[in-house]
Amino acid sequence: MAKKVLHLLFREYSIYDIYACGTAAEVPPRSERSAAFSVREVGVAELAASSDAQIAEQSGYLGEEARAFACFDGSRIVGVCFYWYGGRYLKRNFWPLEARQAKLVHIMTLPEMRGREVATTLVAESGKAMGAHGFERNYARIWHSNTPSIRAFTRAGWQRVATVIELEPAAIRRKFRFSFRR
Repeated sequence: MAKKVLHLLFREYSIYDIYACGTAAEVPPRSERSAAFSVREVGVAELAASSDAQIAEQSGYLGEEARAFACFDGSRIVGVCFYWYGGRYLKRNFWPLEARQAKLVHIMTLPEMRGREVATTLVAESGKAMGAHGFERNYARIWHSNTPSIRAFTRAGWQRVATVIELEPAAIRRKFRFSFRR
């Protein structure tokens, strides 16, 4: 019902929670389920060479001022995530970043691997690796009702720091933005 009312009143709306983690923050211990996975930084060639088309298609997220990390089950890539920073991130610029900050702009887990803590492992370990590259804080934007993502980021030690609501009233061609920091 609430969705219908929002669509009647607003041409567009979005409600996102902003999660953050300091890269020096302690990463929670890994569960037995996720202990078999390894995470490391990867490049375009490695992603494009994946036998899983869904993984290979993600390589477009890489480029200048971007880093990619993959979660491996043995030698198979089962999940990927991408961080943008600097000029590259300005294309999105949803959440303000300072020097030595990055935003996790995309995460993807193969469908058959969902529910096996791939995303949690990827988010925790890649965040730690970003610290090794000199980043002090990472952010992510998660749709307010995306329970699996919220659970993965929370389990990885990230915390919700804000909620951002954008509304474009049906009668006005202007967006209004409200940020509520925690």
